[in-house]
Formats: sequence, C-alpha cells, structure tokens
Amino acid sequence: MKPLFLAAILVMLAQVTVAEDPAPPGETAAPRPVVTEIIAGEATRLRDFPGTIMPQVETALGFLAAGRIETRPVDVGDVVKAGDVIATLDRIALNADVDAAEAKLRAARAEADLARETHARIEELVRRNVATAAQLEQATAGRDATAAAVTAAEADLARAYDAASNGTLLVPADGVVVATQAEPGSVVSAGSPVITLATDSGLEAVIDVPAQLAAYLEPGTSFVIRRRDGQEATDFAGTLRLIEPVANAASRTHRLRITLAAGSGLRLGSLVRVAVERQAENPVLTLPHSAIMADGTVWRVGAGRKIEKVAVTLGEDIGGRQVVTSGLNMGDEVLVRGINSVSEGQVVGERIAS
Repeated sequence: MKPLFLAAILVMLAQVTVAEDPAPPGETAAPRPVVTEIIAGEATRLRDFPGTIMPQVETALGFLAAGRIETRPVDVGDVVKAGDVIATLDRIALNADVDAAEAKLRAARAEADLARETHARIEELVRRNVATAAQLEQATAGRDATAAAVTAAEADLARAYDAASNGTLLVPADGVVVATQAEPGSVVSAGSPVITLATDSGLEAVIDVPAQLAAYLEPGTSFVIRRRDGQEATDFAGTLRLIEPVANAASRTHRLRITLAAGSGLRLGSLVRVAVERQAENPVLTLPHSAIMADGTVWRVGAGRKIEKVAVTLGEDIGGRQVVTSGLNMGDEVLVRGINSVSEGQVVGERIAS
C-alpha cells in the first residue's frame, strides 16, 4: 500500500509542475496594463453640464393678516402684472373682527368714563373728610387702568382695520407664478407664503459642478448656454454671477448661477446644456495624490510605452487633487496606480482609465 501511495503523490506533483511551467522558450509575457490619467486643464473638464433656466429673483408673497383664503385666481405658470389681485381673504371674517374691536372699544370707553366720574366724586368726598385716602387711591388706580384699557382697545381696532384693508394680495411687480403654497379655504397666519413670484428682473442658468472644479472658476467667467430647438441647437451667452459656497451634502457639488444676456428668449424651466466659453490661456493642471511619489516625482508614459520618472513642482491642494505648476504638459499620460511597483524604462501595456 505504501508504494502505491507514494506513486500517487509523484503523479500529482508532476501535474502541478506542468501547470506552472513558464511561457515557452522564445516567447515573452505581454506588458501588464496600467492605470493612467491623461493630463487635461480643469477648464477642459467643465466642457458640458446640464442646467435649468431659473429666475434670478424669487419673491414669496403672503398676507399681512391672518385669515381664511377665499379666492386665489392664479396658478403656477400664470403671467401676472403689477397690481393684479392674486388672492383674497374671507371678508366676512375680517369685517366681524372689525365689529368686535369697535364694540370692545366702546365698552372700554364707557368703563373709563365711569372710572373718571368715580375718581372725581371720591376726591370731593376726601376734601370734605367723608372718604378716606385709601378709597381715593383705589379710585385713582381704577381710573388709570380703564384709561389703559381704552388705549389697548384702540390699538386692537387699528389692527382690525389694517387687516381688513390687507385682505387683498396684490402683485408688486411683473412676473410669473412659479409656486403656490396655500389653496382656497385654507387658514393662513400673517406673513406665511401663499404665492412665489419670479419677477422679470432676469433669468439665469443653474448647474451643479464638482467642488474641485468649482474652485477653478470665479464670478465673471463667460459661459455658453445651448438650447436644442428640434434638430438645431441655439447658443446664448451667459456670465457666472454666483458660486454657492455651501456644497450639496448628498452629491458634494456646488451650484453655479449664470446670468443670461438680455433677449435670450429662454423660458423658465427650460433644459439647457452649459459650457465654459473659452479655456484659460494657462490651464490649471492637476493630479490625484496617488500619482505623486514621496520625492515629488511622477511616472510618465513616454515613447514606446516606456515609463520615465519626471520631477514636478506642486501647488495647492484643491478638492482632493494636487495642482502641478511645472514638469508636465497637457496630454501627458501619467501613472496613477501601482507607482511603487514599476521601474525606470519599464515597458507597460495598454492604458486603463483612472
């Protein structure tokens, strides 16, 4: 049994040896593919982004008084003019508030008149030594309290009159209704939004870009906004007005607001494509940190797919990438993975995009 067992082991070892034999003599292994990146200016990367046409100024309109909405004759998309009525409150309730405030004021004035007469009578009795000083003090307090109640009732009546006069919501400027926050029949508090109005102060294209790319732009940069009409594309000029400083927590992008030139003819909500109009004369070159070795060099793929070590000058760190100020040019191919497992002059295989 033992000789049979040893023979079986020898057969298995022979099979393993055959499986692990190197390539046949005269043949060389193909160069392994590498993960590289083609250097491009950051302005080039901002070539094309989807965007939406939005108003430059949006105004939330609401009543100055609380009440129940009776009518709201406008809806989303309606074009309105300054002075148009866009909502009204229930007049019956407003008028009832006025009547109640007037009745409260009449009652307060009656009590104040009685308190003044009582004070005058007690004062005369004190002069005749019939009433006490304590009675006079009590009458004085009653007179002052009723006078204050009259002042409060007058203020309530003024507010009721003001609410009644503000029961109609008017458009402050020409524009388009872009949102409605309350329906007829609902009760709203003073100042709560009822209508959102996009005024005719201007339109802008809104796009979202990665944070590291937004860092290379500044207000005033020229953009091209493209709208497709059927099979033809129409271009319009735009200027970067604002880069919102707070990034979106989910997508980690910054919102850019690009003001449109007058007479573009674009409508609110239109879908467009937005691109930088021109590239910078000296484009900013960047690399991921994984491409840079500890001594400040990188591996560049040269002629014949041979890699060579290149010293670079590094700039600031923006958005997880390192700015390269010298040593590389646009179009250079740089190794970004496995930089510690290659050597000078080594021939590498085809490129795998990073």
